Amino acid sequence: MARAGGPGWRVGFFLPLLLAAGLAFAQDGGIEVKIGEAARRFTQAEIAALPQTELVETRSIGAGAGAEQAEVRYRGVLLRDLLDAAGVQKLDRYALRHSGVVARASDDYAVLFSWGELYNGRAGDSVLVITSMNGKPLPPAEGPYALRSLSDTKPGPHHVKWLNRIAFFTLPKQALPQG
Repeated sequence: MARAGGPGWRVGFFLPLLLAAGLAFAQDGGIEVKIGEAARRFTQAEIAALPQTELVETRSIGAGAGAEQAEVRYRGVLLRDLLDAAGVQKLDRYALRHSGVVARASDDYAVLFSWGELYNGRAGDSVLVITSMNGKPLPPAEGPYALRSLSDTKPGPHHVKWLNRIAFFTLPKQALPQG
């Protein structure tokens, strides 16, 4: 067993930090966008070249009379702009009506959006693939990319940290529930 202060202690202490840094490098390989069977990996440069959007979220910090308001500025690409760059709009317009999107994190956490939410509703104006926060790269806990729906009334369910895959799918009409 390594004693405190010895070389084994230093390696044991820093190993998780080194592994986390390696994960950060490994995960910054861009974002894979899959439409049906076709997949395309968007690099950091390609994502930066897409139309950029900045959205501001106001948060309450603290509780009661001591609560303060803080603004957080998110910058990135709207999810629908990334999907358009991948070719979603080339699909049959009637099939789009029963299509959806799954955004996944590197730990397999996933969120789901319908095509209608993103393209025919106000939610699409605030579903952001985030590349920076308050003018700086995302903190390590968020990853190189994150996704948030900033118009949601509850902030957690549509928040994907370490975003690395997006899949667009269309359900066949036979698979839709009969009403």
